[in-house]
Amino acid sequence: MLDHTLSVFRQPKNHSMLLLLLAAWLVAAPAFAAEDATVEGKLIANGKEVALPYVYVWKKKEGFYDPKDPTWAILFVEHPIKPRDLGKHVWDSAWVEIGVTKTAEFSEQQQPELNVYSQSIKMSADSGGNISGGEYPQIELEGLDAGSVSGRIWLAEQQEFFDDKFQYDFTFTAPMSDPNAPIGEALPAGGGEPGQAYLKWVEAVHSGDIEKLKSIVPEEMAAEMASASPEEVREQMGFMQAMTPTGVTITGGSSDGETAILQVEGNLEGEKVSAKVILTKMGNFWLPTETSM
Repeated sequence: MLDHTLSVFRQPKNHSMLLLLLAAWLVAAPAFAAEDATVEGKLIANGKEVALPYVYVWKKKEGFYDPKDPTWAILFVEHPIKPRDLGKHVWDSAWVEIGVTKTAEFSEQQQPELNVYSQSIKMSADSGGNISGGEYPQIELEGLDAGSVSGRIWLAEQQEFFDDKFQYDFTFTAPMSDPNAPIGEALPAGGGEPGQAYLKWVEAVHSGDIEKLKSIVPEEMAAEMASASPEEVREQMGFMQAMTPTGVTITGGSSDGETAILQVEGNLEGEKVSAKVILTKMGNFWLPTETSM
């Protein structure tokens, strides 16, 4: 196994954003455990046993050493994760994520071999960041090329990073998850009701008018926005404008009635961009909760 230098990733400081008000008021659809997944074992973090009873495996779009190398991520985590959220940073849970790839990069015979290429550990739900690198675990895995994966991933010895000490051993089975799977049914041209709601959101954000924004969100959220100071409103409207494209065209989308995913095109900082926008239904309102470009 390859050794990599240990590093730590810390959570960036949060601003008092209107977007955080949005997240605070959302009634999000529940996450579910992957069907037929089982985990035995635990993470030992600074002498404390941490149960990570949920496991997810998904294939990455590109390889780590060579874009053509088949590559996967394996996540052991404290609470269920929505499939579309796999690959995103999980702040409110302890977890261990291992990246594996089938590559000929280290084979003298130039034959693809399964290697670990990344290791990240978040020691607890309230820790400010995660530890990456270090001595990579040993692995025994089957089924990565099929629909179900099983095996064992473990650190034979305890590792240390400054004041932190950790070790883990997991035996598991899990179906292959797909973070990019569509949800529900296809939306009509223009994105239907979620699409119209998003266009109104874009218009309100770029108008800089907090009253327009308050008119398209639930009453409770509008009240929270009204309590913000004029300086806070200007700052956060500017932030949202910088993160929201203009000249938006909705090119496709799907929805299950509670969540909608839109594919959009537009302009951001003078450049054409394509983006995926996720909206969540709250009462009579569709609210954008995430944009990825």
